Amino acid sequence: MDAILKLKKIVKGKLTRLVSKIDDLQNQANSESIIEVYEKDVNLIDTEVNNLNDNLLSTCTDEDFNGYQIEMHDLFSKLDTLKIILKEEMKKLVRNDNNTNACQNIANTNVNNLKLPRIELPVFTSNYMEWISFRDLFLASVGNNNTLSDSQKLQYLKLSVKGEAATLLQSIQITNYNYQKVWNALTERYENEAEIIKMQH
Repeated sequence: MDAILKLKKIVKGKLTRLVSKIDDLQNQANSESIIEVYEKDVNLIDTEVNNLNDNLLSTCTDEDFNGYQIEMHDLFSKLDTLKIILKEEMKKLVRNDNNTNACQNIANTNVNNLKLPRIELPVFTSNYMEWISFRDLFLASVGNNNTLSDSQKLQYLKLSVKGEAATLLQSIQITNYNYQKVWNALTERYENEAEIIKMQH
């Protein structure tokens, strides 16, 4: 039973962090790829919560049953809310897609014609262990460079990331407005996990 209670604490912690991330999702620049990544995260935790529910309620005492049942019901409610939020965010993207296609084509043309100053860029492969080092190097060479516009910084950022992070950014339009939102989204996704992994070693 102790192992199950420890697992419950871990699962609740994961869910709490995911709730915070998806709450922030509603106030930042999104793409279909970003939402799909969060949907996968929700589905994984959904499976963990279901397994936890089965194990917990089948092994707890009769005295504790009602309390645990209420606690698990709260976790399921949070998961349902996250699923609804993600579906609504995906609907917004679909509704806006037709209106933004023309703007996207113009933006892509402008970006292709934009000549960037030569900068030695760090590379982030979406490995959580690499995030803190990448963050510091990128900020030093690009993020804190006052001679660059935010749209240039965003273009450098897209050139610097690989793997999952590149997938998250691939549909983001390069504008001054989007740079800080995209940087905040990457920081939110990778920094907390990177700190946790760092503390474990």
